[in-house]
Amino acid sequence: MLKRLAKKVAVAALIFTAFTAGLVAVLGYGAFQMIDWVFSESSEMMDGSDSYREFDDGPSILSFFGVFLAPSLFIGAAVLLAVGVRGLRRRARRKQNRRDDAAARAESWRRLHQRRDDLLVKWSRYETDVSLMIDYPAMTDYSDPVIRDVIVAMQGIRAAEAEALDIGRGHAEGSKLHRAVDRFEVALITAEKYARRCGQSKLSDAERSKLATARQALNIILDGAATPSEVDAAYRSLRGSLRGIIDLPDQAIADLESHTRQSLGVHPHGAHQHPRASADRAA
Repeated sequence: MLKRLAKKVAVAALIFTAFTAGLVAVLGYGAFQMIDWVFSESSEMMDGSDSYREFDDGPSILSFFGVFLAPSLFIGAAVLLAVGVRGLRRRARRKQNRRDDAAARAESWRRLHQRRDDLLVKWSRYETDVSLMIDYPAMTDYSDPVIRDVIVAMQGIRAAEAEALDIGRGHAEGSKLHRAVDRFEVALITAEKYARRCGQSKLSDAERSKLATARQALNIILDGAATPSEVDAAYRSLRGSLRGIIDLPDQAIADLESHTRQSLGVHPHGAHQHPRASADRAA
């Protein structure tokens, strides 16, 4: 409001200045011509000449208007040029601001998607890395409320992505997906601290003994110096020790078998893919 009023006042001041300058110019020019005419008449009278120069022989009315309009037109042209340049700069600034804002929005979404992917990869390691599953069995205990919070938060991310109402619109910080990723990150950090604090303490002595045996068998499988027969026996021992304690997901079994085949060129005895997916176990 104040800016618009200031602009109107400035334009009015320029118009008044142009009019005043033109009026002063024409009055000054007229006065100069009048003085020149008077001096010319006086000179002729002193010379004794009977003829006189008519006033009409002086400057025409167009010259007066020319003198009046010249300053006004000059100032008006200058004002129009200044307004035009200012308008061009304002439009260029708005266009640049729109480009900068679009780039900032795109970058905020890129960072959000990267953070989401990193968190999902971090969670998936607890579901596919047999070593982590043995060390932190609580992370695959989907009946535990702390772990269920992680599953619910992850489902919240999927729901936000499925709606896709605000993805790409505005900045990512205010989107539903951003809030869902924040909840998932908090739930995952809480679950990690909880699992590290619990360790294997929630298991019985017999179950902890079986996990120790499974750890030894896993070390043999991952040891490149083991013989094929040792690897086969370790694989069967690992699967038997984990049965009833940790239900290996399909991906964990596939990774374990792939590592064994690549390292030793053997297919472990009794390998099959039977366990349910983590989402089914969480339901």
